[in-house]
Amino acid sequence: MDVFAAMSDRQSARAYLPKPVARADIEDIFKYAGQAPSAINVQPWEYVVVYGKEKDRLVQRLKKAQAERKITCGPGTENPLPDIFKNRSRRASAAMAPRIAEMGQEFNPFVEDGSCSFYGAPVAIIVAIDRLFPKIRYLDVGLSVSYLLLAAHARGLATCPIGLVTAYAHDIAEALDIPENKEIILSIALGYADPQSPINRFKTERENLDAFCFWYE
Repeated sequence: MDVFAAMSDRQSARAYLPKPVARADIEDIFKYAGQAPSAINVQPWEYVVVYGKEKDRLVQRLKKAQAERKITCGPGTENPLPDIFKNRSRRASAAMAPRIAEMGQEFNPFVEDGSCSFYGAPVAIIVAIDRLFPKIRYLDVGLSVSYLLLAAHARGLATCPIGLVTAYAHDIAEALDIPENKEIILSIALGYADPQSPINRFKTERENLDAFCFWYE
């Protein structure tokens, strides 16, 4: 697949087919994720792959934690978002809401429950970094994640990056024996998208170039 086509066509899937993903295909995707650039080649990204009964156990624990703590989705900022960012988020929510309603569900429960169940994907990926690294190294991990998402798309697989579950990082670390010196910063759902699900029949819009690119000549 052409890399430009992959970047243009890829979208997050929030409904998956009950079809397993072969381990060989998962390993192949991670080989490409490992090709991402990083500062002085430290390659700080770490991935924990969870599937089968272990994923079911993890989902059960996350759903229990979510029922107890009722953590909601948000931008993760201490201060209110400026209007320019609020408007982008609102437009995305407005595009999703009719699809979720078509499924007979409400927006917040769908996103919150879906995040904790990885939207039913057969594979859950936990992204971590050693706590000894400064926050700037998150950028390196982000580059690797981008490679992973594009590689999955090129292999006919769907993904959805999920940030909400990091609010339950302690539960995840305990369930998967992830050491305390590792910080969980993201999760990713991986599987085959359900093409019949309404939630997969839309794509969020993107800003024009002049909204985020500034020139000095």
